[in-house]
Amino acid sequence: MTYYDSHVHSKHSKDGAHTVDVICGRAVSMGLAGVAITDHVDVDSGEAELDVLKKLGDDVSAAREKYGGRLEIALGMELGDGNHDLPLAKKIVSYDSLDFVIGSLHRHREMEDYYYLDYEREDIDGVMRGYYGELLELVRGGCFDVVGHINYQTRYMNAAALARLDLSLYYDALREILADVARAGKGIEINTSGLWRGLGFTLPTLEVVKIFRDAGGEIVTTGSDAHRAEHVGLRLDGAVECLRAAGFRRYAFFRGREPFFRDV
Repeated sequence: MTYYDSHVHSKHSKDGAHTVDVICGRAVSMGLAGVAITDHVDVDSGEAELDVLKKLGDDVSAAREKYGGRLEIALGMELGDGNHDLPLAKKIVSYDSLDFVIGSLHRHREMEDYYYLDYEREDIDGVMRGYYGELLELVRGGCFDVVGHINYQTRYMNAAALARLDLSLYYDALREILADVARAGKGIEINTSGLWRGLGFTLPTLEVVKIFRDAGGEIVTTGSDAHRAEHVGLRLDGAVECLRAAGFRRYAFFRGREPFFRDV
């Protein structure tokens, strides 16, 4: 099985710990066919975030020289909270030489990142419904190739909070969102961080991937969401298993903002 990791962060990202060169060396040692370096670019941080892309582009060019013929390397980004400033989001995604854009929602407006919430105290239903309302805005803004780690906040819920969560209550909201993604000819990612962090599920879960398939979705990428080189490529087998179980027979990797497909 040939694996592509479409969600890897380098030292230019807010908590990335390794250089593009180290990441690519790790990917080659694991036998990966390709890796997309998708460092965080958050619209709430303003235009200064464009500097991230300029620095990353130089590092990706150098890595392509070094690893050419052994590894495909895509220049990407994870565009955070693009619905919070759509004009800026459109400017950022017009950056030359981009191969791939993950559109992710990390927080509500006027709130901290979901990572920081105290889920023992939070109104879980309020968090989820607020998330889906903003995710629909993000999708309709169109500044992405795939939607990243759907249900991201569940990654940070403790066992008690997860026990109180019934995702099926939100399937209607997800059907609307994912139907819009499919109609726009865009995709979603299967993010394996929930597997290698020990949560036991991908982001999104199999049931949500099936909803996307039923909505006519065709484009799905697989990504580890690695912020350290040792996490590159982890549990991509689990993403492929999820794809197959949902009825997909291929997955995507991007060049020049266009998908090409590999059979699973």
